[in-house]
Amino acid sequence: MRIAVFADVHGNMYAFEKILEALKKERADLHIFCGDICGYYYQQDEVIQALRQMRNLVSVVGNHDEIFLRMLEDTRLEEEYTKQYGRSCSLFKESAALESVTFLKELPKKYIIEEYAVAVFHGSPWDYCNEYVYPDGALDRFRELPYRFVLLGHTHYPMDRIAGGVRIINPGSCGQPRDMHIPSYAVLDIDSGEVISRRVPYNTEYLKNDVRRYKEDNLYLEEILTRGEGCYEQANCTSHRNRRGYRPERT
Repeated sequence: MRIAVFADVHGNMYAFEKILEALKKERADLHIFCGDICGYYYQQDEVIQALRQMRNLVSVVGNHDEIFLRMLEDTRLEEEYTKQYGRSCSLFKESAALESVTFLKELPKKYIIEEYAVAVFHGSPWDYCNEYVYPDGALDRFRELPYRFVLLGHTHYPMDRIAGGVRIINPGSCGQPRDMHIPSYAVLDIDSGEVISRRVPYNTEYLKNDVRRYKEDNLYLEEILTRGEGCYEQANCTSHRNRRGYRPERT
């Protein structure tokens, strides 16, 4: 069985369109989304519509998705979120289609595929949405888990490590990668255990223009889109094993 794993789209449909094109070519038996449709950028409705049309899709909720749902009833939270992360969720709140909100509300916090001993979380098996498991972090707790594979999102950094008999995989981010500016996803072959991480370039200028159009105060929203420019081109590849040298950002 081939599983395509992706995460952390964050309203960036410009990048996600390219990811979707690449995923179709993978001919995966199952697609697994590790959470975070919402936050940072502005096309959450479009992302949800695309997800709803995907075949054989398993999804879990992310921390920004949960925050958005809480914002629907909490104006103070909306103000705090906008100050820290930008206007994306506030704008989504004003225009979100009913079916999009329903889609988010129905996302589970975890998903277990018992047949293949695969567990899916956004954050970690102990804090489903909010704990960060970084590529160079301690993984001792994973050794005792009854899974063969644990699939995570949240950090925006690709990861493929083994703790005991448990393989921990993070596909990186579709919408706001933080090790470099090229979005990524992963393909897991359950039978062979092979994991391939792929990069999918896209034109960031459209998204930068959106950030400027909404006159965001948070400069990070645009600056992160150019991180590591030149690294991908120098490597001259579209797939790789996971990189080191990342900078943790707890957002």
